[in-house]
Amino acid sequence: MSIFTIGINHKTAPVMVREQVYFALDKLSLYLQDLLNHGYAQEAVLLSTCNRSELYCLADDLDGVYEWFCTQTSLPRHELEPAIYVYRDEEAVAQMMKVACSLDSMIIGEPQILGQMKEAFSESCAAGAVASVFHRLFQQIFTFAKEIRTSTAIGACPVSVASAAVHFAKQQMGELAQANVVILGAGETAALLIRYLKAHLTKPPVLVNRSIEKAMELAEELGGSVYGLDKLSAALARADIVFSATGSAVPLIKKDMLQAHRDKPVTLIDIAVPRDIEPAVAELANVKLFCIDDLKSIIEKNRQGREHAAEKAREMIRQKSSAFMAEMASLDKVTHTIRAYRGQIEEICRMELKKAKQQLQQGADPAEVLEAFAYAFTQKLLHTPSVQLRQAGAEGRFELLTLAKQLFAIPDAELERI
Repeated sequence: MSIFTIGINHKTAPVMVREQVYFALDKLSLYLQDLLNHGYAQEAVLLSTCNRSELYCLADDLDGVYEWFCTQTSLPRHELEPAIYVYRDEEAVAQMMKVACSLDSMIIGEPQILGQMKEAFSESCAAGAVASVFHRLFQQIFTFAKEIRTSTAIGACPVSVASAAVHFAKQQMGELAQANVVILGAGETAALLIRYLKAHLTKPPVLVNRSIEKAMELAEELGGSVYGLDKLSAALARADIVFSATGSAVPLIKKDMLQAHRDKPVTLIDIAVPRDIEPAVAELANVKLFCIDDLKSIIEKNRQGREHAAEKAREMIRQKSSAFMAEMASLDKVTHTIRAYRGQIEEICRMELKKAKQQLQQGADPAEVLEAFAYAFTQKLLHTPSVQLRQAGAEGRFELLTLAKQLFAIPDAELERI
């Protein structure tokens, strides 16, 4: 049995590939049940964000889970496989820790990924895909991620994709004070966008969302007016800059929406994966379209500034992942020992039961048969431990006697009575 990490991320795949390999949170249970029902894995957690899709699993071998991962997209194999990475055991655990600590994020130190990972773990638990090994592993990962953030400077002055998008918008447009801003979405990223934009805008942004109620809650807290998706075209007609960050599985802004209204320039920054804005929009005059991958120049500056803290975190991860696998190896030895001992006891029981049944078939008194069975079973059960303990006492290995007291839960008071 091995632990595997299989995935793609922003370093191995562009956004047009990442959006094709995306496991929506509200469908995670269906994906996981399919994986487990095929017998490919014993435990599993699925994580999908704008920058990665990763499968963490406990499985007998790689072939089944790898094949399953590859078939969850319509992308041809020759386009998908160059982007896939696979880690096993200690390296797989280290990758999970890097993700949780945001070392593997597009923006090192961003705080959102830990919450996303906890949410994915919670959904996987609810789907019945998590048992003892992954419960132990992920609890350690979540505790360790907090330790990393407090013991290194990895999370100092946290930067997010949302803040990078606002900074990128300033690079593209200069001052944003008089800009008419539209934000498509009303989730956590949209809330962060509004918070970062407030210092730069004199006009409140327009929030467009499928759920008016959710957008209203956000507008009441942070400011802005609210439109439903049915008013998206009207909002776009007046926009100077559009930030898009929904969880939609299909594009919401299409070429024909903008085509009729483009008598003034508009900048579109799509930080959603899958993308919210149809790539063909970029063909229109007066339209500048950017996606999350276009933020890399800003993100690289952040990465360089945190490299010292990141290296310290990497060393801590190497130690922690090694310690976890050593712990699992020890637990495996314990499990195998218990199974072997149980097998011995069951074999003794089977043999004595066979004798007892033969005696009953021959007409022996049931009470006498039961007494004989209990006596023989007890004698054989205690024979080997008794021999080993006597030998240990004769050789002066009294530590074995102490261990036996613990193993058999024998209190000192009971020894004194004998």
